[in-house]
Parts: sequence; structure tokens; C-alpha cells
Amino acid sequence: MPSHNAAADGFLPTRWSLVIKTRGDGDDARSALETLCSAYWFPLYSWSRRYGASPEDAEDFVQGFFVQILSRKLFASADPNLGRLRTFLITAFRRHVRDEKAKLSRGKRGGGNVISFNAADAESWYIAEQRDGESPDSMFDRQWALTVLERAIARLEAHAGARSKQDEFEVMKPFLSREGTANDYASAGAQLGMSASTFKVAVHRLRSRFREALRAEVADTQPDESSVDEEMRHLMDALRGP
Repeated sequence: MPSHNAAADGFLPTRWSLVIKTRGDGDDARSALETLCSAYWFPLYSWSRRYGASPEDAEDFVQGFFVQILSRKLFASADPNLGRLRTFLITAFRRHVRDEKAKLSRGKRGGGNVISFNAADAESWYIAEQRDGESPDSMFDRQWALTVLERAIARLEAHAGARSKQDEFEVMKPFLSREGTANDYASAGAQLGMSASTFKVAVHRLRSRFREALRAEVADTQPDESSVDEEMRHLMDALRGP
């Protein structure tokens, strides 16, 4: 999976606020678009490949989609009060792919790149992440969920960096996704000059902050607070799969 670096100056901007920024002109609009592209191109690429597109066509579909967003102000009508960003993006992307396939049948194709990514790496990630029998929509949702998890971790990393605790975060990070044994906690704690019990408490606090960061990241893509719990359940279900 491609990784996403945290903003150097702290928490990442909200996804819907970035969508709104892309409606403008100039460097701010392009910067907002590039941030969105960097975060969400891989779920769209995965959907395309699962849909049956070749690696080359999948890359073209994703690049063309973001070019269309920038040049045609595709987000001009996007209203954060009307629904989830996840749903808006995949609906718009499906429409784009349908239109591009029609162009291909007529021998026409759009061009231009908005985001730079290594096509070979993208295909390697796709091969590693795909599951037998998984539908394009299911793979998109699962990759979206993984992206949201990565963005939440990026929030924690940015927070740790701002407090000059990057080394501490790196040692604790593996314990966000697994329970450790007493020996695990003792060994990891020793790297930071902590006892096993002190390290275990610190990990527990980090997990609490991770849950908060995850909820904040999900909230950034929702129309209102009332839909956050539902979206979190959906994403957890997507990660578990069928």
C-alpha cells in the first residue's frame, strides 16, 4: 500500500475543506487537489483494475479523472452537506470511466497528469492487495478504509513530531494493531528507557489517541457528526471483507 506522509506542521486538513478549495484558481486550488490525489488515487486505481481495466488504462482513468476535476471543476457542485466524500468520489469516478471507455471505442482519449506515481509500484500494490472474488466496489471500499487508517496514523505521527517524540512513536506504532506479550513490552520499553508496565500504559494511551484520530479522519469525509459511527462501522466491515 502506498503510504501518506503527515503534514509537517501538525494535523492534516479536512478532506471536504480540500474539495472546496479545488474550486478556486491558482496555487491553492492545485495544492488542495494534489493533496486529495495523493490520498485517494490508489482506491480508485484498485477499483479500475478490479473492474477489468489494464494497468495502463487504470492509470489513465485515474489521471484523467483528476485532470477533469482540475480543468472542469468537477467538484464545483460537491456539497459536503449532501453525503459522504467516499460515495461522491466513487460515483463520479464510475461516470468518468464509463465516459472514457466510450471515448476509447471511438479512438479518443484524454491526456495529462496531475499526480506522479510509479505505475509498476501501483500494480505491485494492487497484486498484493487484491482478493479472489472481490468486486470492484468492495475493493474500493477496503482500500478507502486502509487509506483512512493510514491518514489517522499520519495524524498521530504529525502530533508526535510536533512534540519531538517521533522516536517514541516509531517504537509504539507496531502495537497499534496487535497486543504484545510481557516480553514484547519489556523489550520495546527498554529502547525508550521505560519499564514494561510504563510502556504498556503509554501504548494504551496511544491507542486511545488513535481511536480519536480515526474518528476525526472519518468525520472529515462525512456530511455531519450523525453519520460518523455508521461510516466507521462500514469501514471496519470493509476491512474484514466477506
